[in-house]
Amino acid sequence: MRRFAIIFSLSLLLFPCAIRAQLAAPSHIAFQAALLPADARAGEGAQIVISARIDPGYHLYSLTQPDGGPQRTLITIPTGSLFSSALPALQPPYRSLYDSGFKITDQVYEQGVSFAVPVTIKRGLSGLQRGGLSIHYQLCTDKNCLIPATVQIPFSFTPVAGPARKNRLKPVLSLPPQPAAQNKAPISPSAITSLSPSNSATSPSVDAASRRIDKAEQAGLLEFLALAVGAGFLALLTPCVFPMIPITVSFFAKRSHQSRKRGVLEAAIYCLGIIATFTVLGVATSVIFKATGIRIFANNPVVNLALAVLFAVLGINLMGGFEIALPTSLVNRFSSGSSHAGLLTPFLMGLTFTLTSFTCTVAFVGTLLAAAAKGSIFYPIIGMLAFSSAFALPFFLLALFPQYLSQLPRSGAWMVTVKGFMGFVELAAALKFLSNADLAWNLDWLTRPVFLAVWAGLAAAAGCYLIGWIRLPHDQGISIGWTRRIIGGLSLLSALLLLGGMNGVKLGKLADFFPPDPYPGQSGKEADNLTWIHNYKRALAQAKLENRDLFINFTGVNCTNCRDMEQNVFPKPEVSEELNHFVLAELFTDRSLPDDQRHAALLQKLTGVATLPVYVVLSPDGALLGTLQDRQNPHVFLQFLKSLETK
Repeated sequence: MRRFAIIFSLSLLLFPCAIRAQLAAPSHIAFQAALLPADARAGEGAQIVISARIDPGYHLYSLTQPDGGPQRTLITIPTGSLFSSALPALQPPYRSLYDSGFKITDQVYEQGVSFAVPVTIKRGLSGLQRGGLSIHYQLCTDKNCLIPATVQIPFSFTPVAGPARKNRLKPVLSLPPQPAAQNKAPISPSAITSLSPSNSATSPSVDAASRRIDKAEQAGLLEFLALAVGAGFLALLTPCVFPMIPITVSFFAKRSHQSRKRGVLEAAIYCLGIIATFTVLGVATSVIFKATGIRIFANNPVVNLALAVLFAVLGINLMGGFEIALPTSLVNRFSSGSSHAGLLTPFLMGLTFTLTSFTCTVAFVGTLLAAAAKGSIFYPIIGMLAFSSAFALPFFLLALFPQYLSQLPRSGAWMVTVKGFMGFVELAAALKFLSNADLAWNLDWLTRPVFLAVWAGLAAAAGCYLIGWIRLPHDQGISIGWTRRIIGGLSLLSALLLLGGMNGVKLGKLADFFPPDPYPGQSGKEADNLTWIHNYKRALAQAKLENRDLFINFTGVNCTNCRDMEQNVFPKPEVSEELNHFVLAELFTDRSLPDDQRHAALLQKLTGVATLPVYVVLSPDGALLGTLQDRQNPHVFLQFLKSLETK
């Protein structure tokens, strides 16, 4: 009994120590240290290389991690008996990831990293020497963080016999070789000529969207599907989706004479076109042509020209210029009992809508397509199905809207008015696709002033139509009410606003739909007090000459989200001031021009993603310092820039 009491008492005393040791014990990471070069002599300079192997899913923080979040890594080496001096530790470029929880930009390493501490070996040492260093660190996943730990790492070395050599007296200040998974070799200007979409997607994505998707995959299928559905609803807020709302209503308004059952069927087929394009065409194109394939197809000038003609024809048709009808023989054949007659048309409309939205898709779609391009199939397919279903749901309701609208009392007259007004809207959409083709061919015809003038003319014509000053063929005998006059007046005001945009008036989010200003390719052109270089080689050479970091805006001529950032975020005084600390490069990636193809390959080489916009910061020697993907609010974008500014 007495022996038991003694053992029990000792257990109580030792239990907290055991708990502390367990909490502090290194896990999910392995350190080792060695003195290099191996032939160093006493009195010579050298460096202690500390290598870390990090388990997948975890990340280690840099030596300069900002305060206010996870703890930075701290390396301590005693200089007493082995070294006469030791300089601050050196670290390789880290990955910058904005942490919305702590409101800071983290500096992380994943999979592996090697640090180096420059030292001078103490004179008079000989034989085997044993030393040690301490490392204080913290590991985190995307979900949680481990308790900070401090570990002791032993190392040993044997100084080579002989006097210190005069050319080796200084500590070694070069960075040691990095593990393959962490190595970010500089991208030289000559290297981009050999890059292609088939061999450039070698670097893992470094943006927050990829981290969220990886986290959801690890958490299970349900959480991943929830993320996909949420991303689908968020995608509805992107600017390029807004024009399709009136176009969807106008398309189905023309078919509102059909039965309710037929209307529901066509609405379902329309949404099936959206889902099938996102899922089947998106994943298949990414597998066959790699992650940029669908975007290249969506930005093809011939495709955009065909869409411009299609919307122009539909617009004139809605305005009563002519009627589109099947040949009588086909009508008779289909009316004999085929309930599937004409279902191809709403399906093709859904496909067309999806292609237009690919040019400004959210990061979720691009990341999944990049994963499909690298061989991962299951999650991209499941994710795209969930994403596109959520994305299509509101348009299913919009497609039903005219069907129910036409069943309301006295709906016929004002539905004719809606059709006429939507005709002007579709002509405006046709001009947008025509502008896409103009930009892809680099014709410099539909510049922003020309585009604004045409849109202003269409808005004025639509206003005059609603007020009654212009009559369309099917508009005879319809009275002009106050609702119509008010909307007509707003259209005329919109025309004046667009004309003001030609003279420098800021148009806010509306400017996202216009061609870039200045027109792409005008290298060195200043816009909003920012001077952009449109050539990677010249931009990197300028960065080296001025010893400043290089900020690259990977953009597209048809990218609406890119226009949103360039028109509404970059010009803000605090943002433009921070951007002017960098050499600025604006690289277009979505045309068939050789420069655009090289820029697209460089984008995937640096980030492994295919969507736009993407922002990359390189050091003057071309080493990757950080990336940020997708449209961001000014605060997040500004914090990203400040976190990468050269200290």
